[in-house]
Amino acid sequence: MIIATAAMCLSLNLYHESRGEPVMGRYAVALVTMNRAKQDHETVCREVFKPKQFSWTSGVVKVPGGWYIPTHMRPKEPDAWRDAKIIAKTTLAGRMPDFTKGATHYHATYVRPRWAASMINVRTIGLHRFYVVPA
Repeated sequence: MIIATAAMCLSLNLYHESRGEPVMGRYAVALVTMNRAKQDHETVCREVFKPKQFSWTSGVVKVPGGWYIPTHMRPKEPDAWRDAKIIAKTTLAGRMPDFTKGATHYHATYVRPRWAASMINVRTIGLHRFYVVPA
C-alpha cells in the first residue's frame, strides 16, 4: 500500500497510536499530529513519517509518490480503521477545536521519556499524557 494523502497518513497514525483509547484520546492524538504539522495538510504525511516521531512508522519506506506501508502494518481491525478515518477527516476539516491547548507531544502513561521533564503536561486522556513546549 502506497499512501500520500493527509487523510490516509493521519488515519494510519491514529489507528496505530490510539485505537484502544477513548474517542477524545484519539482526537487528541489527531490534534497533536496536526499541531506538529502546523495545521498544514501538505505536511501531515511528512510529519507522521519523520524518523523517530511515532514508533509504529519504523518499518515504513519512502518511495516515489509517497510511503510504502508493509503488509503486516496495514490495519486489520475494521471498526478501529473506520473510526480512525472518521476522526482524521473531521480533524482535517477543522471541525474539532484544539482542546489539547496546542500540544505537540504525548506519550503513554506507563512510560517516562526523558524529554517529558522539559515539557508542560496539559492533559491526560486515557493512557496518554499530552505536552506543550514551554514558552
